[in-house]
Amino acid sequence: MTRLMDWKTHSDLSMSQEFIQATEAEWNRGSQHQWAITRQDTGQVIGAVACGELSHRVSIGYVLARPEWNMGFATEAADALVQLVELVPGVARIWATCDTENLASAKVLEKCGLIKEGILRNWSFRPNLEGAVRDSYVYAKKRDA
Repeated sequence: MTRLMDWKTHSDLSMSQEFIQATEAEWNRGSQHQWAITRQDTGQVIGAVACGELSHRVSIGYVLARPEWNMGFATEAADALVQLVELVPGVARIWATCDTENLASAKVLEKCGLIKEGILRNWSFRPNLEGAVRDSYVYAKKRDA
């Protein structure tokens, strides 16, 4: 299910190679950190988890191959990332968005301890839906002072 992603589905190898190069550059700049999600039993890459720039607020996100849905992998990876980010001094807020139709992703965020704060109207551009601009839920977890 690529229709609700923030980026266009990769249609050839060159798109994936460009993505990997951009991801490496973002890591080196410290603007985004991304890790592969792998199956423990096979080592196969089944998705990715990422967090935005480490400042007082950090955004998180994840993507998972459809055959791996409903097995707990997204929750396990996202929760591990939330726990990691919580260890970073100075982070006061961890947040994420998901399309209002993506109830499975909303459930993952809730399982990771994020709380739905509301709806962001016309927030996300969905290139796989002919460039539709759509509403998103915003979830967050804050660190008490």
